[in-house]
Amino acid sequence: MAVGVWGLRLWRAGPGGGAGWRFIATSPASQLSPTELTEMQNDLFNKEKNRQLSLTPRTEKIEVKHVGKFDPGTVFVMNKNISTPYSCAMHLSEWYCRKSILALVDGQPWDMYKPLTKSCEIKFLTFKDDDPGEVNKAYWRSCAMIMGCVIERAFKDEYVVSLVRAPEVPVITGAFCYDVVLDKRLDEWMPTKENLCSFTKDARTLIYKDLPFETLEVEAKVALEIFQHNKYKLDFIEEKASQNPERIVKLHRFGDFIDVSEGPLIPRTSICFQYEVSAVHNLQATQSSLVRRFQGLSLPVHLRAHFTIWNKLLERSRKMVFLTTGEYISMKKFSLKLSNHYYHNNKIIKKKEKRKKEKSN
Repeated sequence: MAVGVWGLRLWRAGPGGGAGWRFIATSPASQLSPTELTEMQNDLFNKEKNRQLSLTPRTEKIEVKHVGKFDPGTVFVMNKNISTPYSCAMHLSEWYCRKSILALVDGQPWDMYKPLTKSCEIKFLTFKDDDPGEVNKAYWRSCAMIMGCVIERAFKDEYVVSLVRAPEVPVITGAFCYDVVLDKRLDEWMPTKENLCSFTKDARTLIYKDLPFETLEVEAKVALEIFQHNKYKLDFIEEKASQNPERIVKLHRFGDFIDVSEGPLIPRTSICFQYEVSAVHNLQATQSSLVRRFQGLSLPVHLRAHFTIWNKLLERSRKMVFLTTGEYISMKKFSLKLSNHYYHNNKIIKKKEKRKKEKSN
């Protein structure tokens, strides 16, 4: 995957043009290989992470009170901006470390490895809670991010793969998704069963590595610099930044793969157990690009399914996920347009063949 990177500078819109930082091209620069691009992104991520850590030169103590069903009232004295919910879980028992997927910090869903910023109350969430809604959403987001990593790196270097976004879809849809724009030379490509198996194998490799999901909240201009090569991510970052006055954007990383995600996410990749990239669907083409929706299915290590049930769930996950009724109608119109196009083309071809045959006779 060869990605062209241009010389970039920040541009601030004037008062009449709306607030927001945007990158604009100034001069062509040398192309970065996928490896160099990944290194550049991680260098920027680490630089910002270290900068934020340096803002707390001395360790401050905070009190964290556990308000869960078991061991309620336990108070931990932790380090501000350093200690995480997982640090608190370690003080309780191994059970909390293994089973906890998210924390509720003063009632807000929180990543297990996200540092605590003040004294607070904490509760740990698992897949087997009475209401696992937040846990399920975090799991679906994390599975989609793993799939995004796999797709971005699955094609040969000469093909440009642009991740668009991982749509926020409920678990009841039957599949998690990632929308992707592939190189135009791949517009006619349709994945085979072997291709899907290859994607799945790559995903399972990441799962077996037991990689932690990190989270980092950054100013929009930092996120824009990290994703300067991807116009879809630049638009997504602007969208997220516009939703808060501080223009803060949340980034997540596992291994050396970084993405923009609201989160929260699961603690580690190894929480995934059964995992499969199950389908790829064409969305309506824009003026210049064809967007593909990659879909997958996964169950966590805490909720394993018998293979007969898994196969039924897998079959369901292959059906295209529609985010809205509008998208469904739009896709129906697009499909009808394509059908009419092929129908009329075939009709014209048959007429030409008939005339040719009549002339020869």
